[in-house]
Formats: sequence, structure tokens, C-alpha cells
Amino acid sequence: MRTRLPIVLSFAALLVAPLAAAQDLAKIVTKADVEKATGQKFKDGEKPMPTQISFAQDGGDMTVSVDLEPREASKTVRGWEATMKKMQPGAKIDTVPGVGKDAIYYSTRADLGAVDADFDAPRVQLRVAVAGAKSPAQAKQVVVDLAKTVGPRVGK
Repeated sequence: MRTRLPIVLSFAALLVAPLAAAQDLAKIVTKADVEKATGQKFKDGEKPMPTQISFAQDGGDMTVSVDLEPREASKTVRGWEATMKKMQPGAKIDTVPGVGKDAIYYSTRADLGAVDADFDAPRVQLRVAVAGAKSPAQAKQVVVDLAKTVGPRVGK
């Protein structure tokens, strides 16, 4: 029995860990946050999956999404940066200060941009992405501004 208890407790901790990281995305990011970052009108957010909320521009082509997923301690944005540089050598990748423990901005097309940020309490990764931006500068501005707005709400 003594050897089973630590195994059972370890297994239980693994099951509970994702629940500890669960947050209501509708409280982390609002339509008003998206509209402020973009300067455009958007429809209410939709949740295509429990870890993502997506906003579609009202009368336009822009889409903004926010994902918040549990992460393993060894999985960081710097690992993703290394993978991106191998897969897309021309991808633009910049460090984004002021969002989580560490954050990067990257883009693989002129109308796309994303910020990925690591957090330790809880151990999650935040991703703020835009598609349909009018320029690379707009894509970066939207996701960086929105990530800096919603980042402080992670874990609250």
C-alpha cells in the first residue's frame, strides 16, 4: 500500500494540473479589448474550443484569437522560436517585453502576426494572434497591444 499511495497521488496531481490553469477566456479578453487594440468593430467572441476565444471583424476580414493552454515546464516560447527559425527561416521574430515571463512576436505572412508568452503562475502559454491585418505593422501593433492588455489578467 505504501508504494501505491505516491503513485496515486502523482497521478491525481497530473489530472488536477490542467484544471488549475483553466480560466474563463471571456474574462481574460473582451470584445472591447479587441476593438481598442484594432480600432475596428468586432462581433462577440466565439469559443471554437475551451482554450481559445476568437473575434471576427464586423464587416471586415480581420480575425483576432486568444489561446491559453497549460504548458510543460520545458516547453517555452524560446523552443518555439528555434522551431520557427528552422521551419520558416524568413519568419520575423522579436522579443516582446512586458508580457508574462518571456514573450515573442512572430509573423509568417504580411497579414498575420502572433505573440506567444510564457507564464509560471499558473504554468500556461498565452497566444494572441491576428489574421487579415492590412500590413505587417498593423499585425504587430494589434497583437502586442492586446497581449499587453490581457497578459496581466492571466492567473487572476
